[in-house]
Amino acid sequence: MRFIVLFLLFQGLQLKVLGQFSSTTTVIGYVGETITLPAKAFKSWTLARIDWSILHNFTWIATWDQEGVNTERRPEYRGRLSLNTTTGDLTMRDLRLRDAMHYNVDLLNSSNYNQVNRVYLVVKERLKKPTIQLNQYFTKSENGCVLVLNCSSPVTGVAFYWEIEPSCDHCSNNSSSDTSELIAFFSTKPDSVNLTCIVKRETDTESNNLISKIKVPMVEVKSDCGYMFACGFITAFLIGMVGILLYQFRGKIIEIFQQHVGPGNLHQTGPKVQPESVTF
Repeated sequence: MRFIVLFLLFQGLQLKVLGQFSSTTTVIGYVGETITLPAKAFKSWTLARIDWSILHNFTWIATWDQEGVNTERRPEYRGRLSLNTTTGDLTMRDLRLRDAMHYNVDLLNSSNYNQVNRVYLVVKERLKKPTIQLNQYFTKSENGCVLVLNCSSPVTGVAFYWEIEPSCDHCSNNSSSDTSELIAFFSTKPDSVNLTCIVKRETDTESNNLISKIKVPMVEVKSDCGYMFACGFITAFLIGMVGILLYQFRGKIIEIFQQHVGPGNLHQTGPKVQPESVTF
């Protein structure tokens, strides 16, 4: 009799030790997808009961025992849970942001020993490809060309990065939690520009690419890309040369002009009057 009492006390102590949280596992899932919460039962165990619960009062959400499986205990999980009665793992479908919390699993084996583990579920939104919008096409500036673009992400709380090929002479960007504006300056207009907007959040990365091919007449390229100074310089030079030539050969020019017009006509300002003859 004494041996039986000692055995029961030992079993009770064993249950008490195993009843504490043996391990805590962190699992990351994404909105709309399926995730499996591991029970981490001892491999040598043959399970006799599985209880998955939430909150501090251990509200059951999925259970299994001799009476069968019940995964419809809570309306917010209805139709979204599946329980593996061999491993004790709980599968959750159509993840939602509000599913992020601690989940407790209480396992009982065929020898009446139990094990309690905890799983912390983190739910995130997957990054989606950002959208690149050309706000302002190549426009003329004093010394080159300016290109203005906007990159937006449907998910907030991301970091923006830009990749530009060929490299711009000067680039600046102004970013918020969901948008980024890029101002790229080129001293000359390239044939095409490859722009990539990258969004990052922790270990997740997404990107989108925009290839802007530029096909414009050569004259327009020069006009648009700061060649107005060269054109103005050439025009001023030609005008100056013409003025110098006119001044240097002004005598010849006047002589040729007089030959065609006549010297008398140059100084005649009124009609010629014949003098009257007087007889004494």
